[in-house]
Formats: sequence, structure tokens, C-alpha cells
Amino acid sequence: MSVQAIITADNHLDPSAINFGPNRGKRRKDHLKCFEEVIEFALKERPEILLVGGDLFDSMKPSNATRASVMKLFRSLKEKEIQTFIVSGHHDTPKSIEEGASPISIYGKSEYAHFFQNPSSPEILNLKMNGIEIGLAGLSFNPFNLQSENPLSNLIFKSKKQFNILLTHYPIQGFGGGFDEDPILPSSIPDNFDIVAAGHFHKYQSRKIGKTEILYPGSTEISSFAEEYDEKGFCWIEFDQKNIISKEFIKTSARPHKTLEIEYLPELDPMSRIKGQAEKMFDPEIVLRIKIKGNVTADSLSSYRRSEILSYCKEKTFHCFVTEDDLIIKRPESIEPLPRTTPLQELERHFQNLIENANPKEKKIYQKALVISQSKLQEEGAW
Repeated sequence: MSVQAIITADNHLDPSAINFGPNRGKRRKDHLKCFEEVIEFALKERPEILLVGGDLFDSMKPSNATRASVMKLFRSLKEKEIQTFIVSGHHDTPKSIEEGASPISIYGKSEYAHFFQNPSSPEILNLKMNGIEIGLAGLSFNPFNLQSENPLSNLIFKSKKQFNILLTHYPIQGFGGGFDEDPILPSSIPDNFDIVAAGHFHKYQSRKIGKTEILYPGSTEISSFAEEYDEKGFCWIEFDQKNIISKEFIKTSARPHKTLEIEYLPELDPMSRIKGQAEKMFDPEIVLRIKIKGNVTADSLSSYRRSEILSYCKEKTFHCFVTEDDLIIKRPESIEPLPRTTPLQELERHFQNLIENANPKEKKIYQKALVISQSKLQEEGAW
């Protein structure tokens, strides 16, 4: 006999997506669609367990429409006798009394899912599925935990069950994904856990430390261009009384993100060149980022128009961003200040230039005019 389980995390449902402008509603649907793919796979393959490792929602206040959609999905799992277990993460755990309860709590109250609500102390469930005794510990993210404090320091887990799982939402030392945190030390994980299913890192990662398989399923949809090259999805595992029998990463149809870097070359009709290179990337399904780079003068940017690029790419991609963060504008050379002179010195300099280029007759006139002018200036107090 064996037990099958799906592990997912970091679904980030209902993000603000404000930077997508008029496409923000469609972008929110992308995140929900990828989570629906997880549920559709579960309904088709009928695992015994669905584990959700935190950050199901992107914020503490997801829309009512999204909450209702998730309730419907969890109900469909319950109807097929698939048990759902959830912890909250950085985004959907309340950080103050004013924020109230996690938006996940309603699903625990509905009994369509079990929510490990206490972030201070792990809750331990004893399950029996297909003749296999399972010890399942769940620990939600604690926003009041100090970064240097190991959240598992108080975990005492002396399970004698045949297979043991820890579900949590924390970074674990030795795994990475763009976050400078290491609050869980592998040495603090009780060695009788067979699997640690964790959320937080958005990239799929899995490896054994001792006898424990530590698994990050990653996020189901891309959250930023930092994840441009990451595959998105969830994990399917099967285990018996002693071991993991199989493990598979299932990809979701996350919206592709692609970056195009273009060097700004003023001498080569830069706007036409940028449009031409962008056109090669056109795909109505992708999120395109055009990075303009190079070393240029301010004058050479006189013909540059970001709005023109965005207008050209509109409706030819799902959405387009244009950035100039890597464009270095050279400062103009500083003008050397004129030497400090006095009015009399300037007067003399002016007449000397006239005298040097004059004929003999004109020279006498200029010399006389110089003397008279000097006299007049001196009378007025010039020096």
C-alpha cells in the first residue's frame, strides 16, 4: 500500500499587479489559473493529500471573488475525499491585531481543509491512510520570530508513526531563492521526519539531508523577472511505510517572461532599431521587458521616446515594460571659468586687440581712445 500527495506553495493568489496597468485583472487571473491546474490535477489523479506550504494568497485582503473561487476548489477536493492541509506564509499571516485573522482561516472553519493556524507552536496530527500511519506536523510562518531565532527550536517531535511529514513556510539553510534569511538550521530538523514540505523559495528545490527529504515545490506562477528562467509548478509524491517511492515535478502554464537587452546607439537610428529588435520578440502571451543600456550623452537622447516604444509593443505582447536602469548618461564637460580680471584690465585687453589689427593711422586713434577711456573709468572708481 502507498499514499500519494501533492505539494504546492507560494501561489500568491490575487496579487495587486498594479504595475500591469489595465492588464492587472488578467494578471490576477493568471495566478488563479495556475492554482486551478494544481486542483484539476488532484481531481484527476486522486491523491490522498494536498499540502499547501504558505502564501496561498499574496496579501491579507484578497478579493471576495478569489476567496469564493478557492472555497469552491477546496470543496471539490473534499467531495473526492482528498484531504487538504495548509500553513500560512509571509504574505497571508497577520502581522498585527488590526489585521485580524489570516484569510486562510475561513477554509479551516469550513472543514474543507485543515489550517495549522498557530505560528508559535507546531500542531501535530496523527493520520492513517491506506493502512499507513502518518505523523503530520504543521507550522505557519511567525512574523514576530527574530531572524536569528530558529522557529523549530521548541519543536519536540517523537512520533512513532511509519511516515512523518513537516509542513512549514520558512527558508532553510542550504537552499536559496533570492532571500537573505536562514532561520531554520538543518540540524534542528528532527531526524524522524521523512519529508519537510516547505514554502517561501519560489524555485523548485529538493534534496536529502540525512534521511529527510527537504522539498520546496516553488511557486505556481512567476512573480517577477527574477524568476524569468525558473520552471513553475508543484510536486507529486508517493510513499509507503518506509520510503518515498516516487517524486515528480509537474509544470503549470505560467505566463512566460522574457527580457530583451538593447544597446542604445545614437548613430544607428535608435528608435527604429529598438522597434525592430522588439518585433522579433512579439508574442501576445509573453510579458516582455526591454532593457535599454549603453553610455550616451544627454543630447543623443533627444529622439528617444519610451512612450513610443510602449505604444509600438501594445497588443503585440501581453504586457511590455521598458527600463533605462542600465543606461548611463555621460555628464557634459565642465566649462572652464574665465580668469578673474578688473574693468581696466578688460578695457586694455579690448583695445590691445584693436590696436594689433589696425593700420598705423588707426593705431594712434585707438591708443588715444584707450587713454581717455581709462581716465573716465578711473574717475568712476574703476580699478
